[in-house]
Amino acid sequence: MDKFLKSVADELPFLVFLAFGAGLIVVWQWAAIQRRRMAHAERLAALEKGVPLPPESGTNGSSHRPPPTREGYLLRGLIWSAIGLGIVVAGATAAYFTAPYSDRQDALTFACVGFIPLALGLAYLLYARLTGQNRAS
Repeated sequence: MDKFLKSVADELPFLVFLAFGAGLIVVWQWAAIQRRRMAHAERLAALEKGVPLPPESGTNGSSHRPPPTREGYLLRGLIWSAIGLGIVVAGATAAYFTAPYSDRQDALTFACVGFIPLALGLAYLLYARLTGQNRAS
């Protein structure tokens, strides 16, 4: 029984993180459903009163945000690239200053994870560059 409690205690932070993440997703989806219901109720009330309806947005009334511009993609690219580069540099620095091999391996794995946001940021930057060239010509 003592081994079981120790193993549960070792996994508790992961389980709490997992439960928090699942709860966050549930709350996010519930809020989106409530927004759609409210938009639907407003449209029905406007129809009943004979008021002209506002124009539909492209995402079924759930968001009134315009599509991103070239500058928006450029900003996203810079942010994701900076995050990825920061993770890579932090992991490489930790690997350089860590003496035991097992800890060094963990730090290098952490650094390799940083290549994912770095690649995403570079893709955004490339898309912003290509979009800007197409509009100029």
